[in-house]
Amino acid sequence: MSEGVTAAGAEYLEWIYRISKEKQSVNPLDLARALKVSAPSVTAMLKRLSTAELIEYQTYQGISLTPKGQAIAARIVRRHGLIERLLTDVLGVPWEKADELACQLEHYLTDEVEERLAAFLGNPTTCPHGQPIDLERPDRSLLLSDMAPGDEAEVSRITDEDTGFLSYLSELGMRPGARVRLQARAPFNGPLTVTVGESTHAIGREAADKVRVAAPEEEITP
Repeated sequence: MSEGVTAAGAEYLEWIYRISKEKQSVNPLDLARALKVSAPSVTAMLKRLSTAELIEYQTYQGISLTPKGQAIAARIVRRHGLIERLLTDVLGVPWEKADELACQLEHYLTDEVEERLAAFLGNPTTCPHGQPIDLERPDRSLLLSDMAPGDEAEVSRITDEDTGFLSYLSELGMRPGARVRLQARAPFNGPLTVTVGESTHAIGREAADKVRVAAPEEEITP
């Protein structure tokens, strides 16, 4: 990775960037969960990134990227998405395995290879899981768990790329582009009853919070 940032440091920048697009404030616990590391490891890395002027962080306050940090993070996000597309669309790697492999490869792309890869793939705008390759693009999606009974939508992206979770969604047919209809929601934060294609499933709220949906493309007006 360029700018003297280690691969591990770049992973932190990438996740700070991703999480900041999902919630107003990023905290160390968010990173520990996303990266599956200990709290002390997060604290140590945040101190290094702060010293390098890639983030702004003070204890008990939110974490934010500096302009330099955001530029690095945006590049990593783009490379990650492009590599995932190469793995799934060209090499036939299952979508649930692409994220882990992309994490290993994204730090070794040069700027030239990145641009050549984008052109080769036809400049895709999303990764196989529906995540935008450019996080600055407007996002009109909402959580599956925020749908009202009777609402219909199209799965737009999956925010958790854990291998087991993606395998679970594949079994349900819940991938980007799939049509879904919320049939009912159980009270007291109970499961949602969702129809995907011709099948109906009960989905827990935690899982539904990791699936974003949007109006089908043909129903979106400019």
